[in-house]
Amino acid sequence: MFRFRRWLFCAAVAVCPRLEATPPLTTIQDVLFTSDGNRFNGVITISWQSFEASDTSDIAAATLQLNITGGILYVQLVPTTDADTPAIYTVQYNSNGSTVYTETWAVPPSSTSLRVRDVRVAPGTVTGSAPTPTSPPSTGGSSGSSTPPANSTTITISSVTGLQNALNVRPIEGTSFTVSRAAVIDATGAIDGASGNASDCLHVDGSSGSCGSSSSGMSPTFVDAEIPGGTLNGVNSSFSLANAPSPSTSLQLFRNGLLLNQTGDYSLSGNAITFLSGAIPQTGDALLASYRLTVSISGVGFVDAETPAGTMNGTNTSFTLSQVPSPVTSTTLYRNGLRLSAGLDYTISSNSITFSSGYQPQPGDTLLCWYRVAQ
Repeated sequence: MFRFRRWLFCAAVAVCPRLEATPPLTTIQDVLFTSDGNRFNGVITISWQSFEASDTSDIAAATLQLNITGGILYVQLVPTTDADTPAIYTVQYNSNGSTVYTETWAVPPSSTSLRVRDVRVAPGTVTGSAPTPTSPPSTGGSSGSSTPPANSTTITISSVTGLQNALNVRPIEGTSFTVSRAAVIDATGAIDGASGNASDCLHVDGSSGSCGSSSSGMSPTFVDAEIPGGTLNGVNSSFSLANAPSPSTSLQLFRNGLLLNQTGDYSLSGNAITFLSGAIPQTGDALLASYRLTVSISGVGFVDAETPAGTMNGTNTSFTLSQVPSPVTSTTLYRNGLRLSAGLDYTISSNSITFSSGYQPQPGDTLLCWYRVAQ
């Protein structure tokens, strides 16, 4: 009986130091500043969930508050990067009664003091490993550098609730993905980099090519209701467009709502408009221009400024166009600059125009017609 009691006492003596041993600690020592260069004064609140340290010590969830005066930070924490269970520290900076900033720390084991930069975890990081520390702060202590073990606690996707589902709805990187390229969605739903030259235009179908072209063969470029540049003062005769109409006959230039005649009222050279004497715009006039820029639409053609064939004698009502408008509603017919109304001033059937009674063109009238055709 005595021998058993003696053995039990020796076992207890051997176990007690292990039960009373404290977990390893890493010292974090730094000088904190505010963005204006002054030393930080306030409270730092460090909180953590329960975890098991590398020596199997159970670290209970808790919160630690540190009063920071003159920017001096000194705290000792149980390392988390080599912990047996994933663990991090959440650090909240408070000053003047309000929260200034919140960040995450992953503390590695280290025999020398570390700075905040050595334990701070970048937003979005899913590992408990910390950056390699450089040198301790200049607080009067010894200088030097320290490299803690590169241990890390990897957090798997499956261990984060909802992460896999969130990743499933995100597009993945395609095989042609390249930085500094326009992004396109490929046939699999992945994000790829657009191919082509730097000067190419990107189309909505993901194809690229010279600006004004596309894989569908359609490149509509229309300019509508542009106000020509120039001074309206009754003297200036020179005005300019932002672009050169192509073809030049596509230009429809209106003055106070009246279509002007390109040969009788003005001349056009490139994007330059020159008004003829007697037709110079006056102060308060309104000029509007509409035109095309080398439009190429598969199956569609344009007829510009055509004068319908027919005798203008005040009696004849029948005139003919060179082609059949398609659609017929694309037809715009002007008489002496005034736009006529289909169904009221005239009717059109195929390529034949018939003027209503009382609206027959008179000798000296000018007829001009624009329309689209099928090709």
